[in-house]
Amino acid sequence: MAGRDWSKTLVAPGWIRYFFALVPPPEDAAAIDAFAHDLRSSHDLRGWPIGPERYHVTLCGIERYGGVASEEIAALEKVGASMVASGFTVAFDRVAGHGKPGDRQAIFLETSLTFPILDRLQGRLRREMRARGFRTPSKFGPHLTLLYDECPFSRPMVPPVSFPVREFVLVRSVHGASCHDHLARWPLGDR
Repeated sequence: MAGRDWSKTLVAPGWIRYFFALVPPPEDAAAIDAFAHDLRSSHDLRGWPIGPERYHVTLCGIERYGGVASEEIAALEKVGASMVASGFTVAFDRVAGHGKPGDRQAIFLETSLTFPILDRLQGRLRREMRARGFRTPSKFGPHLTLLYDECPFSRPMVPPVSFPVREFVLVRSVHGASCHDHLARWPLGDR
């Protein structure tokens, strides 16, 4: 990532999140988007799906008001580059909603399955971030947000939604901007 211009990353108003994530391949993101639109129609939801370019599974990250220093980005890149893990497939088998009734809540895919490879990757990322001085939550529940809505939502079982995981990315997300910048990516599997 040497020589990259981080000036737009470093100076931005508001809360900015930097996080490691799994991102579905484009064809799987399109299928997830179609599922989200069907879910919206079948459950009379008013919120719009967040879109194929923003679907992801957050592994761990940090949030700062106004952004982070270039040294912190470099440290996050070192964390990402230090990870070694095999590729795998992640699957989700139900939809849930999280939030207070009447407030905007996240409607997301979650899983009743366990993925030891995913848990180990997330745990290693978290430990390496903490070793470099970053504070990250210990709790991890893999999920993929589809949309936000004010309607209450139950937990229907759904046909499994899955995608292959061959890489993970470092994402920059400015609160309220509705876009994700992929700052760096690392392949999983043999390097």
